[in-house]
Amino acid sequence: MRNLFTAVILLVMAAVLSQAAFAQKPKSRDDAFMEIAVLSKSRKPEDLDKAYQLGKEFLATYGKDKNDQVTKIKSFVDKYREHAFYVAVDGKKFAEAFAAGKEMLAEQPDNAEVLMNLAYTGYNSYSVNRDRTYADESIGFAKKAIALFDSGKYPKVFAPFKDKTEASAFLHFIEGTLLFDVDKKAGASEIYKAAQYDSIVKNSADTYSVLATYYEGVYEKGSNELKSKNPNDADFNSVTDKINKVIDQMMDAYARAVKRGEAEKNPNAPQWRQRLVEIYKFRNKSDAGLAEYINVVDNAPLPDPSVF
Repeated sequence: MRNLFTAVILLVMAAVLSQAAFAQKPKSRDDAFMEIAVLSKSRKPEDLDKAYQLGKEFLATYGKDKNDQVTKIKSFVDKYREHAFYVAVDGKKFAEAFAAGKEMLAEQPDNAEVLMNLAYTGYNSYSVNRDRTYADESIGFAKKAIALFDSGKYPKVFAPFKDKTEASAFLHFIEGTLLFDVDKKAGASEIYKAAQYDSIVKNSADTYSVLATYYEGVYEKGSNELKSKNPNDADFNSVTDKINKVIDQMMDAYARAVKRGEAEKNPNAPQWRQRLVEIYKFRNKSDAGLAEYINVVDNAPLPDPSVF
């Protein structure tokens, strides 16, 4: 009896294993296509996401084939990924945006719109969390987008920016802001370039606050160098002259920051004004003419920080 029972069990197990093997048999291309087609017509996000994942698998297997099925699946995958990318950008879902965006760039390395939005996303991540996870990549994306713009290759739309001018200004500003932590001179140079465009960047107090911070660092370095010299040193006068020029540029940057900051009701405006008054008095021995100076500076060309 025991042997008979064992034989029955073995037969049942064989049948189950046979069915499992049959169930695990890979879908045909037509079956896979139909499954994706059905899911892609659903309005449920989970169905659409499943269709997208299956679509990527389909293309990995059959993507080199030239037929109508591959064309349709690729079109769905591309459109879904593009939509998901911009939803992630707008929603500040940084990891999702970078994952989708980099997939798109792997296929379209000169896609100026994707490059621009990835740079913007990396900047947002840094601004919100001071997180440099995406900073270095975003600097590279901004640089490449700027190069494409300079060669006349523009995106079809400039969102999230208003137009080409604003997008160009922000790309330089993004690069400058993200560079500033690691290379203040290079960062200040990009901020300066951003301010050359007639945009909200040019009219923002924060733009000039960054430049003022850069000059503060240059001044401190020059001041320390001067302390190590005496009036008889051959280069004493040249170092002194350089420091005075840096002070003038610092004063210029603070004047622009104060002018805009007070109009914007920026909470840092009182601090900027206090520092401007200190520098102005140091340079001019009094604060007489300060209001006129601020207005004159605001209408003059912005000095290039890269010369320091």
